[in-house]
Amino acid sequence: MPFLYRRCYAARHGKRRHRQRDNRMSQSRSIAEQVRALFEALTPTERKVGRALLANYPVAGLETIAQWAQRADVSGPTVLRLIGKLGFDNYAAFQGALRAELELRLQSPLMRHDPGQLQGDHDFLASHAERIADLMRQTAAQVPRAEFDCAVDLLGERKHRIWLLGGRLTDPLAAYLCHHLKVVRPDVVHLRGVPASWADSLVDMGRHDVLVIFDIRRYWDDALRIAEMAAQRKTSVLLFTDQWLSPVARVARYTLAAHTAGPAGWDSNTPLMMLVDAVIAALNARHWDRISGRLKEVEAMRARLGEGEEGAVE
Repeated sequence: MPFLYRRCYAARHGKRRHRQRDNRMSQSRSIAEQVRALFEALTPTERKVGRALLANYPVAGLETIAQWAQRADVSGPTVLRLIGKLGFDNYAAFQGALRAELELRLQSPLMRHDPGQLQGDHDFLASHAERIADLMRQTAAQVPRAEFDCAVDLLGERKHRIWLLGGRLTDPLAAYLCHHLKVVRPDVVHLRGVPASWADSLVDMGRHDVLVIFDIRRYWDDALRIAEMAAQRKTSVLLFTDQWLSPVARVARYTLAAHTAGPAGWDSNTPLMMLVDAVIAALNARHWDRISGRLKEVEAMRARLGEGEEGAVE
């Protein structure tokens, strides 16, 4: 069962009065994000409903009310109260929004491409930059600060060994974070190669290890597989994903979700990179006394190694 936030933004709630969140909200935040943001404002039984949904997202929300209630060990009306707090008038409207979100999770760039979306831009670069900046603003607004802080603390704990893994388009992000972490702390490994080779690393993972996974739509089955196996070994899983949430979120201890739906059909890794850079900056700020000493040693070693570079080239 995934870790749920201890803190969250103040959530709007009150009388239902047949209210329905507008389409803009659905596009900017997934239902999972909305549940997470509301979590501290929910009653204990409503939290059980939320946990059941996030533990098997989005499948639990596509079941009947009775099935979802049984998963959460609550009554049907409790499920409906959570649905109301999410802004839906009825269960059918909630499931309709969840199915639409599921379609977005599975879309390829071919399906998402809109030839007219970017037409009429006199300055394509400026327009593109503004769209990406908007995604980064949405990302910063929606990431719970407690979740971010806990992720930074997890990576900063020196007794933890860090393993990183990315997918076809996100592996460069995993490598980028790995290179930074190796400079500021020991025991950092970037997993590469075919999934079968990961067994050599999995066998060494335990409760003092952290597996960092990058996974965006269309999600990588192997990422879920290794995350589940690592979690079974008591390894903490830190997930970087998009707003629709990789299935890895089911077993992740902490999840940092970026808004990645970019223009022209292709999702953007820039908001994810912003999150990675923010984690690196926060890590340096919190542990600078320790990190600065290590950096001095590294720089001294680099200087000594560099003394022989000219001769080595010749």
